[in-house]
Amino acid sequence: MADGKTSASVVAVDPERAAKERDAAARAMLQDGGVSPVGKAQLLKKGLAYAVPYTLKVVVADPKAMEKTTADVEKVLQTAFQVVDTLLNNFNENSEVSRINRMPVGEEHQMSAALKRVMACCQRVYNSSRGAFDPAVGPLVRELREAAREGRTLPAERINALLSKCTLNISFSIDLNRGTIVRKHADAMLDLGGVNKGYGVDYVVEHLNNLGYDDVFFEWGGDVRASGKNPSNQHWVVGIARPPALADIRTVVPQDKQSFIRVVCLNDEAIATSGDYENLVEGPGSKVYSSTFNPTSKSLLEPTETNIAQVSVKCYSCMYADALATAALLKNNPTAVRRMLDNWRYVRDTVTDYTTYSREGERVAKMFEIATEDKEMRAKRIRGSLPARVIIVGGGLAGCSAAIEAVNCGAQVILLEKEAKIGGNSAKATSGINAWGTRAQAKQGVMDGGKFFERDTHRSGKGGHCDPCLVKTLSVKSSDAVKWLSELGVPLTVLSQLGGASRKRCHRAPDNPDGTPLPIGFTIMKTLENHIINDLSHQVTVMTGIKVTGLESTSHARPDGVLVKHVTGVRLMQGDGQSRVLNAD
Repeated sequence: MADGKTSASVVAVDPERAAKERDAAARAMLQDGGVSPVGKAQLLKKGLAYAVPYTLKVVVADPKAMEKTTADVEKVLQTAFQVVDTLLNNFNENSEVSRINRMPVGEEHQMSAALKRVMACCQRVYNSSRGAFDPAVGPLVRELREAAREGRTLPAERINALLSKCTLNISFSIDLNRGTIVRKHADAMLDLGGVNKGYGVDYVVEHLNNLGYDDVFFEWGGDVRASGKNPSNQHWVVGIARPPALADIRTVVPQDKQSFIRVVCLNDEAIATSGDYENLVEGPGSKVYSSTFNPTSKSLLEPTETNIAQVSVKCYSCMYADALATAALLKNNPTAVRRMLDNWRYVRDTVTDYTTYSREGERVAKMFEIATEDKEMRAKRIRGSLPARVIIVGGGLAGCSAAIEAVNCGAQVILLEKEAKIGGNSAKATSGINAWGTRAQAKQGVMDGGKFFERDTHRSGKGGHCDPCLVKTLSVKSSDAVKWLSELGVPLTVLSQLGGASRKRCHRAPDNPDGTPLPIGFTIMKTLENHIINDLSHQVTVMTGIKVTGLESTSHARPDGVLVKHVTGVRLMQGDGQSRVLNAD
């Protein structure tokens, strides 16, 4: 499929088999991502907030600090729920948003910091989705729901009349620079139910991070955000449940009976899901509708077999993921979802992945990443391969990186270095890692892209000559390189703009606590060396003081006369002066 690698041939032939395979794979990944018995201590808190269940997990480095952690968690949770209720809750008649909905037309209101942040999100997603996500369409939704309950159809004239004025840009005048909002007509009404839970989730995780708790997982009503690692020092993982079939859409499926379509890892990310089965209302002719307004059909969203039934969006912000999932659901097909969400790849609140599901034929689509192999594809490839013996010559950044990736693919590795220790010239580097489309750039609002990166690289090439293919590879894989190093523990969070670059894209580590610079080359190489020696000692053998003198190979002639050589190993010389051969696959 154009929108993701989804085993399309299997789906077309046997949707039931595809569903079972996805569920089995997801459950296996959830089990792999679980907490091991030797993991760190964890504070677990569950409860209800405004009739919506929540789960909070905080990894505690020092079990003796559990009492203080509990007190901090209680305070942050209480404050978060209070902020959502008093500022963003439409069901609280005294909340800030309810007071705005009762304001006289033309009166200016100075928004709180929380509401200003929420309205900035609403405006961006409203514009990006071309009105699919609209927090001001509430009056029309209310009348459509009432008509459906009463078994009647709302006249088209009334729908068009409300649509002509009940949209965000027509109902309200919003000035984010001044922090003000003004109602423009008497029917203007804000409904922030599509983002207030997401804002609350962001609030909890961000405030706990500010208190020094780096490893946090918070879920509230299906909206999730995680930071750091779980007690087993792995990324937090969440499963995306399969939506109910149309025949079962009125039935609530118990959590232990749910099946999964996918599992995703959260690397300091959030995820939110919207589906056509939420907040259902019975309509005329025993039809059932969601409470979400569908601007295409000018009616409440009706669950179908063919259109998208569910969208999950993974993003840096849970509030944005919440709003974008709703907007994507209303796009009806994966192609339209891709067109919209591709524009959110390299902005401040970056979308890092999405999953769409359509009931007919068990169709699942995911975000396509250029030159990137996802976890599922890698696992499938490794399962179909025999274990390999790999020899890597050189223990610098390239050699150590190759060794780690070879192990990740199931290989046994011998790493040869001519010096007394690994590191090479990479340990002496002081500039940083150039990359575009990274989390650091997104957080600082740096607008960069492949064309700028590649243009700067070509201009900096000696004599103006560069290999276009190598430059393209360097550009496309640059963000992956920074992400890869960050996951190993290298803190590439500081941006600099060096000579020859038109954007801030050189990633460095923060200074030491005493203000002295942290040598980035040494830091990277020390991190990789420690990972190889401490974590991969059973898969990687490091041999130093080794001089490689040649390659062992076999050759054969093709029918066209071309001689093909296959490298089978290396010739080397050790410190004792003896020459020997190491074979490889």
